[in-house]
Amino acid sequence: MKMEYKDSVPPLETSSSRVIKGSLFPTSPAPTVRETIFSEILTSVLGAEPTVDSVKEFREKVAEDGPFETQEGIDTAWQIFSSTYTTTGERGARGKKAKRYMIPFHPSIPKCIKPEETRNWGKWYTMLMTSGDGEFNSDLHKRFVSRLEQQNPSNIFEQVFVEVAEENTRDTEGIDEPEPIRPYVSDVSKAFQKDLEAWLRDEHDSPSNWLQSARDLFSLHFMVYYIQLSVNLRLEFQQLSENPDDSYSPEIKDTHYGLWNESASQDRKFSQEYRQRDGDGIERDIYDSWGRLMALSIIAKTVQGSKYDDGRKAYTLSEAVQLPDSLKRSCVEAIESHFPERERQPEVNIVTSARRLTVAVRKSYEQRSASNQTPITAGLNVIRQLGDGKERKYWRTQTGVGPTLRLNQAALRFLARLFILAEDDMHYDMFIQYLENRGIYLDSESQSIALDELEEMGMIDRQSDSGGAVYVRTI
Repeated sequence: MKMEYKDSVPPLETSSSRVIKGSLFPTSPAPTVRETIFSEILTSVLGAEPTVDSVKEFREKVAEDGPFETQEGIDTAWQIFSSTYTTTGERGARGKKAKRYMIPFHPSIPKCIKPEETRNWGKWYTMLMTSGDGEFNSDLHKRFVSRLEQQNPSNIFEQVFVEVAEENTRDTEGIDEPEPIRPYVSDVSKAFQKDLEAWLRDEHDSPSNWLQSARDLFSLHFMVYYIQLSVNLRLEFQQLSENPDDSYSPEIKDTHYGLWNESASQDRKFSQEYRQRDGDGIERDIYDSWGRLMALSIIAKTVQGSKYDDGRKAYTLSEAVQLPDSLKRSCVEAIESHFPERERQPEVNIVTSARRLTVAVRKSYEQRSASNQTPITAGLNVIRQLGDGKERKYWRTQTGVGPTLRLNQAALRFLARLFILAEDDMHYDMFIQYLENRGIYLDSESQSIALDELEEMGMIDRQSDSGGAVYVRTI
């Protein structure tokens, strides 16, 4: 049985990767808490080289460099600090105590303390700061860096720990501008840049609250990008399988969200959008994106290793179809080399070969036990971590329902605030359009519930003298 299993599937983990360096999918994310993801982004954005390895080591630095005169003072201050400015994962592995993660309440923290379980999330920031034609938004990046560098502690207690962090921060020689990373779905990068620019205009929150809201902004757009990438990859591979000469342009597709307390009955689209009853849905797209990305990664590496150069670092499947015939043949051979020799089909076209690999990758993992599917299911767990924050939530799972895309009241309020900062027309209909431009589709019933919730929060203005116009307004 073991020999049959070994001979019938591609040697996946040792032979290739879904990472496409410099474009489309620049790193392979792993599930971890939002705080660690955002810490890693800030470390990258600020060009920092943290010297402190862990929360435990930072406590030692606090004891050495802080203003405390007694051990009791150190212990009391740390207990307060730890309960307020650190968090944990859901549970520890195999009965171990859950890891503790630092909340990046001030830019000095990620500059000092190395984030746990790093996955180079800074490259995802760079990707969403890059337009579809490969231009990095230098002006917005500089303004974000400037806002971070001018950030003050929110209170005297924070200042004590910020000063310890600054005392243990290594000086760096300037901040190099990142190399552009072309996104697969450029509409997401446009929306991200517009929201970040809007959030830079917010002056009402305390510095630490502003930074934590920025964390939730990043988490939403990273989650949306992953979902939109997965959905668009499926659509592109399907379209080209029917007509290999077609050209597909990735764009934001409507994905149904529900409000947090809506009943997820079977007749509601959002209840089946993420995981459909027949096993399809966004969850399947994320699962299958591994194989599709692997095919695109092989194509990119093959082209980069050739003498052909058109300035791109990677290719969508539509772009790969336009490569010279001899180079497409080399790409097919590279893809087919991942199959056992007796199963290779070097004569097929590049679209068929890419689809064959997608199916082979899926079958390879589906034959394994759940505990051995970790690499391919990592994307699903990343969506959960990005979507399931402590305050603002974009994802929910329920017994008997399963996972669904949702907006709780804190998330809805935050999106309304971003809308007010980003747009000129405050009509409620324009808010719905704003959400759809970010891949968040609310049906008429959800729109009505969202309106009621915003009104309860004091964020709706009904103007009877304007024909009953409804506007979203700030608190």
